[in-house]
Amino acid sequence: MIIALIGSHGTGKTTLCNALVKELGSEWSVFTDYYRKIAKHLKYKTPRDAIVEDQAIRQVTSTAMTGSALGAMLEWTDNLQGHGIIDTGPPSLLAYHRYWLKICETPISPYMLKLANAISQKIDAYCYLPTGKFALESDGIRSDDIIFQKDIDQWVLCNTVDPGISEKKILMMESTDIEKRTDECIQVIQSFIRK
Repeated sequence: MIIALIGSHGTGKTTLCNALVKELGSEWSVFTDYYRKIAKHLKYKTPRDAIVEDQAIRQVTSTAMTGSALGAMLEWTDNLQGHGIIDTGPPSLLAYHRYWLKICETPISPYMLKLANAISQKIDAYCYLPTGKFALESDGIRSDDIIFQKDIDQWVLCNTVDPGISEKKILMMESTDIEKRTDECIQVIQSFIRK
């Protein structure tokens, strides 16, 4: 089974991912937030900083970042043995990408949509974490711009349509309590495993 956490930055995806792994055990592999991981590795303060570094080629940088993240995610899902959790699923990655493409007035590549679709077909359930449940805090690697966070959040659920994700696969995480969120996700996971 594979579950993906989706939502904008600062909504608790990584916190929930860590809590799920703690509860579910080491047989669950994790695909970490690739955007943040690579931005940090390349010494950017935030992934957004990498994109706005050169205004003239934002769409190229966004395409490179999104394509590399989705490509690595596809490879991970293909090689996964057992169960897995994706910290930042395809709809979230597409949300950031489409945000920048809209600013640049550039259409999304059919290749990117096919890549997201290929991954999405392997995911059994999505846990959507909306904005506004937690105060947006800077962790030194995510943007603390609340308007940007809300803009991305608006794009997240829109990006479940192109990859063909059924609404039945999306669990809305409304609780602000991490234990309740964890329990809700575990119940969904158990129901899928029993099927």
